[in-house]
Amino acid sequence: MDPPIPRKKLEGYEFYREVLGSPKFIVAPMVDQSELAFRRLTRRYGAQLVYTPMINAKMFADTTHKYREQNFDIASGEEGASSLPSSSSSDTDRPLIVQFCSNDPDALLRSAKLVEAHCDAVDINLGCPQDIARR
Repeated sequence: MDPPIPRKKLEGYEFYREVLGSPKFIVAPMVDQSELAFRRLTRRYGAQLVYTPMINAKMFADTTHKYREQNFDIASGEEGASSLPSSSSSDTDRPLIVQFCSNDPDALLRSAKLVEAHCDAVDINLGCPQDIARR
């Protein structure tokens, strides 16, 4: 069996066009507002690319509490779903960008790896004044 051929990493406009689909209507991340139900609603009204709310990478990577499940429920199969059984195209959660805040590169990498199959990109918030960003 031949080894898999590595994919070329798309950058800039190629990424915008080929992965994100050249969206014109983008819903920016909003703390405690961009959960799945809100993202679905914005898509129903024309949003073509949406962000998750800012997620604390250190807390998301920690398996000892329910932060991950509360903020990006991978287990249910709905967060980041490219299609849902017996649903319309407005019920998909793609393209999707997951936003993390972190001051710990290892926790950020662990968190990004957890969501990589469920999103199209990971965004790093580098300057949010919200309290969640300081935890």
